[in-house]
Amino acid sequence: MMSKKFATALALALGLSTAANAELRSASFTPEEPRNDGWSAFLGIGGGNALIARDGTIFANLRIGIEWNSWLATGVFATFILDDVLNPHVDSPQMVNYNAYGAVVEFTPFRKNLFSISIPVEIAGGVMNAMDRGEKAFSPEDYFFMTDASVQFNYRITKMLEVSIGGGYRIFAGIEENNLDNGDFSTPFGELRFTIKE
Repeated sequence: MMSKKFATALALALGLSTAANAELRSASFTPEEPRNDGWSAFLGIGGGNALIARDGTIFANLRIGIEWNSWLATGVFATFILDDVLNPHVDSPQMVNYNAYGAVVEFTPFRKNLFSISIPVEIAGGVMNAMDRGEKAFSPEDYFFMTDASVQFNYRITKMLEVSIGGGYRIFAGIEENNLDNGDFSTPFGELRFTIKE
């Protein structure tokens, strides 16, 4: 009788521990889990610092797209300036910013467990805006072409969330208004990203 109760208790404990382990594994993400080789969607937000017209500024990025496999992802993105920069080339104080929209291709040549290194390349078109101090709204001033490339160091925090830090260089073409030129906007940048993956 005692041995029967012990066997029943042991079987029940094993069953519960197996169920609990399965539940924990479904909620967590470990390197031993098989990687899904099919495509999946992603949504990313990021921000960083850049030097425009000799004035430091904070920019934000929004990305959405498809990760086709473990080494290639494509999508679209938008980038915009969060704090306006001072134009040093005009007599009266004038603030400038820009918005750009385009496509991104991201290669991931190195991946080990939860860590990876990726190289995103972005191509976009946008508009630079200028505002004299005292005005209430920006007005479009100049259209431009932009491309950038960076190196990102990525770490998978959970099964769906990845955090990245990196930097690169952003090049502009077509800016020639308000005594500004492409060299005022072409600059290195640093970025912190958060990406949600399906």
